[in-house]
Amino acid sequence: MTTKIDSEILAVLPTPRDQQRWMTTPGVADAVRRFGTDVAHVKTVQRRLEALLEQGVVVNRRAGNALEWQRKDGASGIAAKAGAMMGFDEALALQVLNRFAGRQIPSLVSSSLKGLFDVADERIARGSSQEGRRHASWHRKVAVVDGAFRLIRPPIKEVVFQMVSHALFAEQLLEIGYRARSKPGNEPVRHVLMPLGLVEAAEMVYLVAKQPGKPNAVTYRLDRMESAEVKLESFAYPPDFSLAHYVENERHFDFFPQGKVQIVLRFAGDARHAVVETPISIDQAIETNDHDSITVRATVMLSDRLHWWIRAFGPYVEVLEPNSLRQTFANEAKRAHELYFTTGA
Repeated sequence: MTTKIDSEILAVLPTPRDQQRWMTTPGVADAVRRFGTDVAHVKTVQRRLEALLEQGVVVNRRAGNALEWQRKDGASGIAAKAGAMMGFDEALALQVLNRFAGRQIPSLVSSSLKGLFDVADERIARGSSQEGRRHASWHRKVAVVDGAFRLIRPPIKEVVFQMVSHALFAEQLLEIGYRARSKPGNEPVRHVLMPLGLVEAAEMVYLVAKQPGKPNAVTYRLDRMESAEVKLESFAYPPDFSLAHYVENERHFDFFPQGKVQIVLRFAGDARHAVVETPISIDQAIETNDHDSITVRATVMLSDRLHWWIRAFGPYVEVLEPNSLRQTFANEAKRAHELYFTTGA
């Protein structure tokens, strides 16, 4: 149970970075009294310290016959306040957030939240009740698997990610040294940018940004940034820009989008289940054919990503419309046949 004295105790306790790193129980009681809180008995402080120890926000050590106390380095601010009141559900939610969204949380924020994540881990680990044990085992019962073929992500320099996140969070200009894909051997080109958002797509992390004075947003891969520096100048975040709209409607992460078209595809074998169970558009219509196949009609964005998705089904899908897309896959099939069956290859 949370008491008013907990926040005062956490406020006066030293951390590993302080010159005086430990404080005895009577010393904590005296410091709390100087803080303005009436403490009649040292045992009251002792009981609250033991409760905070159970919650994982303080540690202790034996020094002769006395116990000395220290606040955990991360247990300050919001973490210190939360430690005395965090339930198992809140701790589990924070644990899941840290596990699955750690890359996307701006580094400036994640540094501030580290103490909160640490408290959540301790709260889960120290749960002695049946409820606590169930919460502690939950992370072993949940996993996320990407449906795409797994690739090794290109490394992103830690300082680059930190600088990009900081500039995005603080709405300050960012100067980067960038190597374009078309010129990998050249010296990095310097760009001054207004960072607007971070997007993780197809194993890559992209910065969506505008160059000052230019109207359109552009994407930059973080792994191609040789350097990044936060400038002192701030900028006004465009009120008419929406990252969600940019991703959903501009479709830049579909890679070379060419506009929406209606496609007609014939699926055979087990490939049928892929579009029956997970439709490719809200207007998808399915017609069942003879010979264990289906015909699918849907309005989709014509893009490289669509090409990659269709290719993944190999001989179990046939493009019927539009004719230009059908011709593209017919030419690819012809080239593939020549690769595998041309004599003397």
